[in-house]
Amino acid sequence: MDRQSNTAIMLIGHGSRKETYNSDIEGMINYLKEKISIPIYLTYNEFAKPDWRSLLNEIIKEGYRKVIIGLVFLGRGNHVFRDIMGELGIQRLNSWEVSMISGKEVEFYVTEPLSSSPLIGLALYYRLARALDALPTLEYTEDPYEIEERSMNYILPNLDVKDAREKRVIGKAVFASGNPEVAKYLKVTNLDMGIEAIRSESEIVADVKMVSVGIRWKKVTCMIDDERTKELSKELGITRAAAAMRLSIGQGGKVVVIGNAPTALIETIKLVKQGVDIPFIVATPPGFTNAKESKEALIESKIPSVVLTGTYGGSGIAVAIINEIIKMAMEG
Repeated sequence: MDRQSNTAIMLIGHGSRKETYNSDIEGMINYLKEKISIPIYLTYNEFAKPDWRSLLNEIIKEGYRKVIIGLVFLGRGNHVFRDIMGELGIQRLNSWEVSMISGKEVEFYVTEPLSSSPLIGLALYYRLARALDALPTLEYTEDPYEIEERSMNYILPNLDVKDAREKRVIGKAVFASGNPEVAKYLKVTNLDMGIEAIRSESEIVADVKMVSVGIRWKKVTCMIDDERTKELSKELGITRAAAAMRLSIGQGGKVVVIGNAPTALIETIKLVKQGVDIPFIVATPPGFTNAKESKEALIESKIPSVVLTGTYGGSGIAVAIINEIIKMAMEG
């Protein structure tokens, strides 16, 4: 046997004559089997079968020489120290120790009982809080259209932007970020180009999946996980985001939305310099390396765009901006 196949797990519970206790404990084993690939056995200390002592002998006969004992006990009482560790000849919890069982040298690791975990205390708190009705009662609006309408009714009157369409785009960025300060950092250049590109049914290229899945448009491409992107990234020594832009933009004519990766924006600007025509770019990548510089370069290039300058940014903001542009385009 190799190292992993030489290891088994025994979960030891107290055991009870009442079947409901055992079935509650048994419910855990399927969850653990989904997480851990090595054999897991549920056993009991008394009143129920299989008894851990007899099962341990069977495991040893099968050739296992490393056994993890998972204690399904709350605290460190006699069952832990006398019945289990005492019979195994183990002195310490959470440590591998060697013991002789049925004439065989076996390594054991006994976990500490459950009560030391803060998750147990948290589970108990939830149960008590529900009984006391101590969890807060929330009053909130569930309708998404009402949420948006109420939010925009608050945002728009406070924006000092003259152009009505630019105001809508900036308002949606504020809405998506929850930060009114974002309005000061948004730069809009030739919004008409973005609206017209969508009206002409241009394809939209997104830098990452977080952006692509949020865009409400029938033609959205994201190649960040494409095998060709991975190959090109390795071949040229560039990021996957940059490689994805190079592959997905192709000969141009596509709207580009970048909400996460500054290198995707850098690559997009390079493609424009190399002769690729891009009608419109939404750029909101956040960060402290490349983000600020790449967005400043986009503004300087005069490429039609909406740009969130500085280190601010995020995928949700990019999605909110392009979706508002799509909405305006569809309004005619």
